[in-house]
Amino acid sequence: MPRPHFTFPGSCPLVVGSIGDAAALAEATPGSLAGQCDLAEIRLDLFHAGFLKKGNDLWRHLLPFPLLFTARCHAEGSPFDLDLSIRTSLLRAALPDACMIDIEAISAPSMEGLISEITAQGIPWIASYHDFKKLPSEQELVTRAETAKKAGAAAFKAAAYLRTPDEVAALARFQMSDQGIPLSTMGMGGLAPVSRLLCAQAGSVLNYGFVGENATAPGQWSAKRLKECIQSLTPIS
Repeated sequence: MPRPHFTFPGSCPLVVGSIGDAAALAEATPGSLAGQCDLAEIRLDLFHAGFLKKGNDLWRHLLPFPLLFTARCHAEGSPFDLDLSIRTSLLRAALPDACMIDIEAISAPSMEGLISEITAQGIPWIASYHDFKKLPSEQELVTRAETAKKAGAAAFKAAAYLRTPDEVAALARFQMSDQGIPLSTMGMGGLAPVSRLLCAQAGSVLNYGFVGENATAPGQWSAKRLKECIQSLTPIS
């Protein structure tokens, strides 16, 4: 079965349903996902043990729904400390079924070979960055977005821990800035829910919620609820 064609970015904010628990992955169907999100994220780092047993059959029942594959490193939020070679192997194995790949910005230089394969196959990839302690300075976000652009990423994703309403506004202002690359921004922590709506309203191209019972980042909405709320928003011009 050919992978779904995906044009990125879309004309409106998209919702990514992040699947991080085995029950949610096993129970999901293309039909059930369609009512919750525009793409489904398979967190390969969380399913690496299951992949060793089932391989691509772990998610094949979700096709032809668009799938985004991520193999998060420990420093960027995975509970598992998987080395670079394992994460690269997991992502490479998922390429036949992927409409998009997530690669941490810090790992991109070490994954140049994989990125070349992804590019050759016409699969868009996003460069992601997470700070679980604070909101980085505007200059740091600008620098990382520029690095992602030069590396050939289709978008730059930034998720940061937010402590004050001023930081929510600062992240939204960055989202509305022109970095020469599509931006996906979101907060984590207690202010995450409101930040995810505001950033979507400000033009965030990918907006993450969870599928199933377990969030994959602090402060996530469920994907279904997030999608419903985003659909009711008027974009900030």
